[in-house]
Amino acid sequence: MLKDIRLHVEQDEEKQQEIETFLAADIARTHAKNIQAFSYHIPSVLEYVQNVRSSNISLFCNKYKQKNIVDYGNGRTLYGLEPESEVTQQFELFNRFPQLITFTHQENDKPITKADEQDEPRQSLESQTNYQELISRDALPDNCDLVVVLGIGLAKHIELLINQKQIKHLVIYEPEIQYFQCSVLATDWDGILDLAKEKGTSIYLQLGKDGRDIISDLKEFLAVYPATEGFLYQHYHHPIFDSIVTSFQLGWHHCLANGIQSKVENKNTYLPIWTQAIDLTQLKSVCEETSSLYQTNIKAFEKYFPQIAKEFKSYKPKYWAIAENSNKQINLIEKQQLACFHGDFPREEGALNFNNFATFPNKDGLVLGYKGTKLKHYLHYQFVEKTEKLLEALEEEQGALPETIKSLIMFGIGTGYQIEALFAQHKVEKLFICEPNRDYFYASLFAINWAEILQNIDESGARIYLNIGDDGTNLFKDLLNQFYSIGPYILASTYFYQAYYNSTLVQAVAQLREQLQVVISMGEYYDHAKYGIAHTTETISRGYPFLIKHPAKQLTVQQKEVPVFLVGNGPSLDESIEVIKEWREQAIVVSCGTALMPLYKNGIVPDFHAEIEQNRSTFDWICRIGDFEYLKNISLISCNGIHPDTCDLFKDVYLSFKEGESSTASAIEVIGKGVYEELQFAFPTVSNFSLNIFSKIGFNQIYLFGVDLGFADDKKHHSKESGYYKDTGEEMYNYREKNNTSMVVPGNFRNTVFTKHEFKVSKVILEQTLANSKIDCFNCSDGAKIFATTPLDKEMVLLTNSVSVKNEALESFKHKAFVSIENAQNYLEQFKNKFRDKNFEFELDGIMEQVSLPTLSFSDVENLINQQKEMLFASYSHGKSLLFYLLYGTVNYCNALLSKCNSITDEKVFSNYILKIIQYWSEFLNEVKVAIPVVFDNFDLSASFLCEREKKLLKSWTDKTLYFTEIPFQHMFENFCEQFYAKDVVIPKYYEPSILGNCELGEFKHIRFAFLVESQTQVDSIIANINKMPVNQANVFWLGDNVTEFSYSKLKYNSSILLQPNFLSGHSGKESFKRGEKLYWVKEHLTYAILKYDFLCPFSRYIAPKIQSVQSEHNDRSLIQYYERVKAATEKYQYFIEYREYLVFAEYEELVSRMIDMGGNRGVIHSKLELVPTMLFDSVIADKSIDFICKTIDWDALQL
Repeated sequence: MLKDIRLHVEQDEEKQQEIETFLAADIARTHAKNIQAFSYHIPSVLEYVQNVRSSNISLFCNKYKQKNIVDYGNGRTLYGLEPESEVTQQFELFNRFPQLITFTHQENDKPITKADEQDEPRQSLESQTNYQELISRDALPDNCDLVVVLGIGLAKHIELLINQKQIKHLVIYEPEIQYFQCSVLATDWDGILDLAKEKGTSIYLQLGKDGRDIISDLKEFLAVYPATEGFLYQHYHHPIFDSIVTSFQLGWHHCLANGIQSKVENKNTYLPIWTQAIDLTQLKSVCEETSSLYQTNIKAFEKYFPQIAKEFKSYKPKYWAIAENSNKQINLIEKQQLACFHGDFPREEGALNFNNFATFPNKDGLVLGYKGTKLKHYLHYQFVEKTEKLLEALEEEQGALPETIKSLIMFGIGTGYQIEALFAQHKVEKLFICEPNRDYFYASLFAINWAEILQNIDESGARIYLNIGDDGTNLFKDLLNQFYSIGPYILASTYFYQAYYNSTLVQAVAQLREQLQVVISMGEYYDHAKYGIAHTTETISRGYPFLIKHPAKQLTVQQKEVPVFLVGNGPSLDESIEVIKEWREQAIVVSCGTALMPLYKNGIVPDFHAEIEQNRSTFDWICRIGDFEYLKNISLISCNGIHPDTCDLFKDVYLSFKEGESSTASAIEVIGKGVYEELQFAFPTVSNFSLNIFSKIGFNQIYLFGVDLGFADDKKHHSKESGYYKDTGEEMYNYREKNNTSMVVPGNFRNTVFTKHEFKVSKVILEQTLANSKIDCFNCSDGAKIFATTPLDKEMVLLTNSVSVKNEALESFKHKAFVSIENAQNYLEQFKNKFRDKNFEFELDGIMEQVSLPTLSFSDVENLINQQKEMLFASYSHGKSLLFYLLYGTVNYCNALLSKCNSITDEKVFSNYILKIIQYWSEFLNEVKVAIPVVFDNFDLSASFLCEREKKLLKSWTDKTLYFTEIPFQHMFENFCEQFYAKDVVIPKYYEPSILGNCELGEFKHIRFAFLVESQTQVDSIIANINKMPVNQANVFWLGDNVTEFSYSKLKYNSSILLQPNFLSGHSGKESFKRGEKLYWVKEHLTYAILKYDFLCPFSRYIAPKIQSVQSEHNDRSLIQYYERVKAATEKYQYFIEYREYLVFAEYEELVSRMIDMGGNRGVIHSKLELVPTMLFDSVIADKSIDFICKTIDWDALQL
């Protein structure tokens, strides 16, 4: 039980190093002697002896200067705290009760019933057949013909056998080579081998072998050495070793006839590799009738948890016997192997185990934070980023478990002595206990005073949650419900304590912890809620139809039987393309997310394209296809939060509300409940959404293609024709680095595949969807196995329905199952009347007022946490503001941070952390307040491969444009035209006043101008000439250092005035650039600006480019100068749009009419109050780029 490496070594690293150094010379000497010994006695294993290599297992010296073995992969030792005495005790018990193998008389075979095969499990230890057989054994004789040892470990027991017994033949199996190599470093094999030779003992080392061939090995041995009996010594637990011991209890002849019966892995009978050997004759079984503690505990459970009391009254343990030692301490004995859960002192072990956890609680704690990049621009994640370093430092500051524990999840209790130690030393406010093994919990009723614990919890107002018999796979949902009833912020103050190790539960425990860890970091925070509400408001207002309640009633039985092909972007899609083509006319084909590009490249037009993400990266991925006419042949299906820009790409749009989202909850408050469906299983992937929606509508024949959710090769993680790969087949980015793809799950057509956490969750949700639906789902994907689907080779697909029935089903799907919201054109007004901005601002001010109060003590922090929580729920109850919907997640995150600070014991450290968190939180709330007026105007701006998207959109533009300019670098202008746009679409011409009088558009749809001006006279002359043009519409770019000083009011066309820092030119400009004294803006930038900054904009505007600079101490001064210039020039405007590369200032109505520029970049509307210098800064120029710029820019030409 006490196998955590931290229990075995000195906490002081220097002291531990001294111990290791002290014994290092001894290890070196031992190794050298053993090399010589094996080269002489058993040269066949010399390679293992000489070349000691450790992959995950190593020798170490514990704090008592005893050698032990540790598996660094899981941080667990082989032996307990005192290896030498533990092995000696095991040997002594083997000497008293050895397992005899009789090779002669068949009638001596003993029928021993397996514990898990008994019709009625024997309750007491004494009633176990194998226990009775054990205590009836004769002692090990001094002279033995044959001893078979299962396991070497450190070989201390081998040394004892050779020293104390006369053995003719010693056969040793050791499947783990690293154990043997550790013994070579630690144990005197030289002495063992010399003494064995002297005594005439033949040693047979079976290295790398686990004994599964022991029957044939012994038959071969007996053919040469006809022994009548032998003895079996099991040193440690191993599945094959355990099977051998159990099988040989049934007798040699039984084994000859039936072989070794494999042990079935069972989480309830798991045994660690090493269990301390206990003299079972010193233990005494317990029973309900005679245990006053049990009776007291059952009465307490009848009061507080009657269901538990009912289950464990007269309970019969199935796998473990319960007994007490002479100290009245409870131990558990596994009935099959007669191995003990504890050693000689169960209560002391429990206390040591708990104290180890209490010393290192934060090493195992739950975490907060966001590791992605796509959403880094979100206000919430900027707040997270600011506080993340605080959080990391906080973990370092926090030491032992605090005296008052806010929340603790305890996975496993064993006999319960850890709980006893917990409550003896700490007060726990929220305790969540999960014990997967019912036998263990039953044992705790005899071991600890549950009645006193439950009474104390009740009287103190604390809470306890008990989950007995669940291995953790179903625990997450229950725990989450508990946390949400308290407040999810409590998760950040929650410790996770796994009280005992069980390798069969590792996956369940890891999954539980992983799920709990992402609850805080992946919840619905401010930005997600804000954009979800904005997108939903827009899509409803557009009149898009939504999925109604009980949509299956709208389709006929025949229509529901139309096959649906859900097409994912897994690597196996490439092998399924021809099958999809073959049946495309009969099946409803649904492209899921990034699968659209492979379908496009293969000439397949799906009936539907499905998306689930609400951020704008879906727009980028789809635009990369480049064929926008193709997209207009496809219908989009998605959830209410889908980005409106993505909707614009498709023929028509069909939406469904998604359960649990703020955007859904707030919308339903306006349109009413019970009218529209809310999907429950529409996450985390598009495949989940697609299966959910089509099963909800009633389709009962679903085929999965490319829904792999895993891969055999992490270089082939998606279809090779998808956007994850370049045309050369090379990855767009290193997928393995961005995702943990090391998880292994069962495969659909192969044993196993690799996967990542998101896919694993997706698989589970798909299985839940299918479990709640009566449909036939055929999995044709070569990926992860999805339970409740039928694996089907793609060549076996056979459809019998007609094309006409498919078309009828599509018609019913679109026009009966989906209906637009009533009075959709007035929805925005209704929504704003329901959730008024002024109410939001009033309630937000209330929170900000609380945050501004002095926070000097732990009680102040607790008060702020409670006030924020209460004000959120008060807002929800009133139902007149979006405060709850927008801020619920982020307030919980903030409360989690504050709650973590309350475990700091140092007042000065506490004060420093609180002040910083309050500062960052205040800044966040201020930004939220400033953004209130434009909540509905701004949609998400997240981007993926935006340069690829820009290129596709600009190249797809076909309106011919005549562009007159007289700026320098005409060759650059022509090059950019060719680079950005299709051939002969944007035609540059050098401006000459004489040609304008007769200028007609002709084949050109647009005409544009760009002038670098230096005086009002020049401006007036240009305007006079341009105004003579016989065209109705044009736009003029005005450029130059002094462009803001001139008037353009006489121009009858629209003006675009480019605000900018002063140009850098000549030697002085070059040097200023290198030193970072000036912002990097040269005349060569003008050609880029007038072709990229949305030259088709139909209204007058001011444009301010975002500027780069070399990192220096002058950056702030230069940027502020530029900022002041921009601010002064745009004084008359109250709003502006921020695009990725530039800002646009104009009238509000004009801005909202042009939110997306020619490259597909969506801007965000800001109040002028939000304008700060950093908005005008692009990025710091990398050092390696500085020399390149200095060499490639013609600084002297820029003076022209």
